[in-house]
Amino acid sequence: MGILTIKNLVFYGYHGVQDFEKELGGRFEVDVKIQYPFQRCASEDTLHKAVDYQEVYAVVKDMVTGRKYHLIETLADHLADTLASQFDVDELTVVLRKKKVPIDAVLDYVEVEVTRPGVSS
Repeated sequence: MGILTIKNLVFYGYHGVQDFEKELGGRFEVDVKIQYPFQRCASEDTLHKAVDYQEVYAVVKDMVTGRKYHLIETLADHLADTLASQFDVDELTVVLRKKKVPIDAVLDYVEVEVTRPGVSS
């Protein structure tokens, strides 16, 4: 078993409950952690049996930049479901960070995390 981690993908999206968040948008960061048996691709050293992280990136980019969600929980949940259904993995975790949040506090970001079993489980 192996773990492929794609760390800190950065996108500009229009997610939030407040009108200004939907209009002005903001920065979102995404980590994807994918667990699957590396033996299936490592034995032949070929991409067609691996999880292609370029394809994972394309799915994440499309969902973060091409759609609008009120809640980051919803976006993370949909990302995890979509990735788990499109790739042959045992398990995957999506971590989504929202850098600017409309609360009166000093903080780096708000983060949500979703884990899903894959279709091969």
